Amino acid sequence: MKNRLIISTVLSAFAFAGLANASGISGSGTLGVTAEIQGSINLLITTDASGVVLTGTSSAASLDFGTVGSYGVTAPTNVTYTGDTKTALTISTPVDVEVDLANSSSVTFDLAAVLTTADTVNTWTFNGVTLLSTGLGLPVVSAGTYGAAAAYNLAVSIPTSSHASSVSNTITFTATAN
Repeated sequence: MKNRLIISTVLSAFAFAGLANASGISGSGTLGVTAEIQGSINLLITTDASGVVLTGTSSAASLDFGTVGSYGVTAPTNVTYTGDTKTALTISTPVDVEVDLANSSSVTFDLAAVLTTADTVNTWTFNGVTLLSTGLGLPVVSAGTYGAAAAYNLAVSIPTSSHASSVSNTITFTATAN
């Protein structure tokens, strides 16, 4: 009986020793990781401190000049009337545009603008450049600086021969890294 107890104790000790070693079993592996970094540009259109308050998002903003007229209509807040009001009413306001850059060594950008819909009656200008509705747009800013909002003048010239109506269009901007 004593031998049985000793054998049983020795077998139990071996069993515990085997379990202890089994819990130390491990494996290993590796994971290779790659990513292609692409440069990107973010274009923001926001309200200038001296301009008409924009609505919408900074990447799809809207500007409402309000009610304007050549005679007897006071210019809305932050809207400027210029030009010869006998032939055309030109309304304008500054708009802030900021272009941000990531993952690129570009130091400046060019900004182009195009009207979405042709307008054969009114004249639209941005930063002094008359906008068209064809192609990729005309350059309205050359060698712009990244990371800071800059004010640019948006103007619409409406002939006094036009009938009372609503004027609207959309300007699409494209910033290109230099």
